[in-house]
Amino acid sequence: MPPSPAPEQFPPHYRRNFIAGLIHGVFFQASAALSSIHTVLPSLVAALTPAASAVGLMATLQSIGQVIPQLYTAYIVDGLKRRKPLLLGIITFRFLSFGLLAWMVYAYGLSNPTLVLIALLSLFGAFSFLGGMGSVVYADIFARAIPARRRGRFAGSKQLIGYTLAVLAGYFVKMVLGDPVRFPFPVNFAIILGASSVTLAIALIGFALIKEPPTPERRVLKHRNAIWGTAVMLFKSSRSLQWLLVVQSLIMLNLAIAPFFVVHAKQDLGIPLGTVGIYLSLQMGGAAISNVLWAWLSDHHGNRSVIAGIAFVAMLATFLAWLTPASQGWLYGGVFILLGSAISGSSVGFANIILEMADEATRPVCVALRNTALLPIAFAPLIIGLLAHWFSYHFLFAIAAGVALLAFILGIWKLPEPRNDPDAVCSL
Repeated sequence: MPPSPAPEQFPPHYRRNFIAGLIHGVFFQASAALSSIHTVLPSLVAALTPAASAVGLMATLQSIGQVIPQLYTAYIVDGLKRRKPLLLGIITFRFLSFGLLAWMVYAYGLSNPTLVLIALLSLFGAFSFLGGMGSVVYADIFARAIPARRRGRFAGSKQLIGYTLAVLAGYFVKMVLGDPVRFPFPVNFAIILGASSVTLAIALIGFALIKEPPTPERRVLKHRNAIWGTAVMLFKSSRSLQWLLVVQSLIMLNLAIAPFFVVHAKQDLGIPLGTVGIYLSLQMGGAAISNVLWAWLSDHHGNRSVIAGIAFVAMLATFLAWLTPASQGWLYGGVFILLGSAISGSSVGFANIILEMADEATRPVCVALRNTALLPIAFAPLIIGLLAHWFSYHFLFAIAAGVALLAFILGIWKLPEPRNDPDAVCSL
């Protein structure tokens, strides 16, 4: 008889961390839904100002904030024995920010909308910046806590439950925004932002329960000036990382159009404000259902297949937005189902493939390098917002669909799968 396979080895506190990570991820996802950059926040900004560029500026602040601090964060994290307290502080700031925004919208939404808009953009930019720092810490902690062949299951479970809860959040948003008599502006948006703050506080409790695994002894960044030199060396030495950046850049360019889906629906298709909640539920439902596929692909076939799937679904979303006529506005809900699927896949495919490319010592730098190299794409939503003054959304959607098609072709043709290619690495 052939010998029985050895039982799979798990890191210490694996089960506790898996459950605590689920609590954190599920309620973080619910909070993100209630303050969605694709539906709720653009609607709030549109209620405060008619300028489409303000919507693009918010999306740009999010993108810039997520990438600018990451290489410096990698240097800080590289020297920390315990990295969890840094992320605890970041999550605390974020939930307090949403609480403050809820109060400001309630108190000044009618009397001083400019002040509220400035506060919204400022605080949103601040916690996007801190979120960029936090993503490096989060990736490092969970890469040590969850083994590679369980990350797809963890990400899939987290997002399946989280997006299911987010669907309910969408109905909550519909109830609040769809009843202007009971919940007039600005009370409606204040309630939604307050709920986002509460769910984020629960996510904070979940993360606080995590037992941080030991950090590696070897340091990659000996001093601050080594950050850029090490990053350049990693970039030059990894052809796989270069192609990953090309494909992810194209998909990010496509998804940069997403905040304008709801603006187009309201302005050009005549969709009522309460429908924003339905779109949010459809987006989260699409994310939840597709997560089963993304998690299965990630664990059994690798993350290259996930990334190719993301590009294909993103292409379909923008094609549908481009082709839906005003007389068939109900069909536009499919755009958000596909959008949710693409965003959900991005958090599985791109996050996991870089973890498999990197070894433990270089992981924080590789994660930060990948995100920092994508900085120029962060300005795409602002540029789209400016272009919307001269070009129709139909034209912009058609261009975005072509970009996603190119990403799909390159993802299949050029992007390697780290599990099958020993040269697909990000390490020194």
